[in-house]
Amino acid sequence: MRLRLLGTIGFVLGLMLLASVALASYPDEGFGVARTDTWVMNVHHTLDANVVATYIDRSGYPSANVVKTISPTWNAKFAATDPGLDSGWLGSAFVDSLRPIVSAVEAQWQDVPRGDGQSAAGYIDVPQGSNELYFPGVSKSGYWRSRVSIQCVDTVDCDVSMTYRDREGNVVTGSPFLDTIEAGSQESYDLWDPSVNPNIPEQQYTPSPWFGSLQVTSTQEIAGVAVTHARKGHASAYNSCVATGDATVYFPALNRRNFGGDWQGQSDWSTLSVQNTNAFTITAYLNFYDPDGTLELRFAEEIGPYASAAYNMKTDTRFEDLEDLFGGSAVVTSTHPIVGSCSGVRYPYDGLSAAYTGVPGGSSKLVFPVAYRVKAGTAWRKYSGVVVQNVDPENEITVYTHWVHADGDQHIEIISDIAANGSHGYNTRYGDHAAALSTLGDDWSGTVVVTTTSPLGIAVMAHNTIKYPDYAYLTNYNGVAVE
Repeated sequence: MRLRLLGTIGFVLGLMLLASVALASYPDEGFGVARTDTWVMNVHHTLDANVVATYIDRSGYPSANVVKTISPTWNAKFAATDPGLDSGWLGSAFVDSLRPIVSAVEAQWQDVPRGDGQSAAGYIDVPQGSNELYFPGVSKSGYWRSRVSIQCVDTVDCDVSMTYRDREGNVVTGSPFLDTIEAGSQESYDLWDPSVNPNIPEQQYTPSPWFGSLQVTSTQEIAGVAVTHARKGHASAYNSCVATGDATVYFPALNRRNFGGDWQGQSDWSTLSVQNTNAFTITAYLNFYDPDGTLELRFAEEIGPYASAAYNMKTDTRFEDLEDLFGGSAVVTSTHPIVGSCSGVRYPYDGLSAAYTGVPGGSSKLVFPVAYRVKAGTAWRKYSGVVVQNVDPENEITVYTHWVHADGDQHIEIISDIAANGSHGYNTRYGDHAAALSTLGDDWSGTVVVTTTSPLGIAVMAHNTIKYPDYAYLTNYNGVAVE
């Protein structure tokens, strides 16, 4: 099995980034020094996986290989320093094994000149590419800066066409932007700095502030990720949306929690981006449920051709009906294909934001290549949450979560019933399952397997919280569907 792992300045879709650069055109001092680590999971239940990671530079040439053996259902960390490449190396990677494997990426920025000096973002790697990608939410403003990385996962060079649109679906002057990406390589595209990719000089036509979407097409196979950096120092990332033709998008975890009434403390809120992938206006129906499956809010909105609507659960007055301590899920439907993404911010802003891709449908088995339960004495350093959404609108389902440790030889099983349209959270630090998960120990970086017998499947996502005395950050990523 082969996974495609991409890279770019400021983040890597996959294994590797050793350093980024300060970009003077952006209205702050730059990103800081970056590195990217990838956790690879062997999905096979009984056989070891020999895994080969091949690092590809931006010209498409191999730079190094790293080989590791992973026990069944366990993981291994491919650290940014493992291949011994020079500081400043930038590229992508392929991970190969004869066994089924999945992986998740942690991109980290140190010495960030804002906030607490640290930020991070998470996303998953992909087993195959697509001919059409959507990024429902990208930004260019004095506060938000998005950068998109596209990898050519084909055996021949990929000719890509990029169309930027504002939130109303209006095409940015100069679109489509055209580029050629070498086979196996990647390119990054930054609306603030065209010099990142000189093949796209017309990007300066986007005004500031600008908020919109990006559609990328190619007759060859491509994959992508978007990372957004904020002026205060935090970052978030999500995988590209693939045009599957689905007319429903699931969001397993959303928050609108205003602690103390002033949106400070540990307050957090989500923003949904829903994009119409059609050349005509559609109506989207947004449904918000509490964990018990109770419909708390529903509204409909027309979305224009290729437009991308944003729903900020803090500032949009329609969400005031949810009151101030809402935590739940959403189902967005239409009669025509849509895609979506979700970002979240936790106060204080310094380093605390994350994002994930809206889920187009349920799966019966999903895995997470890494989750944490790490303490230093009584101080928590790393902990994880997994949220499972029941996509069946009529029936309660049973969900089985397996928290694997000791090189895959042992696991903790938790069985939960989830109401129709409901969701359920598992957290290695907080909540009803914290005591059971304490047997993982205080230095656990393991894997999670989630299954259900429901014919419609489930939608899942994970969030990791990293806390040290001088900094903290969040990362989200989607669960990976496996057989």
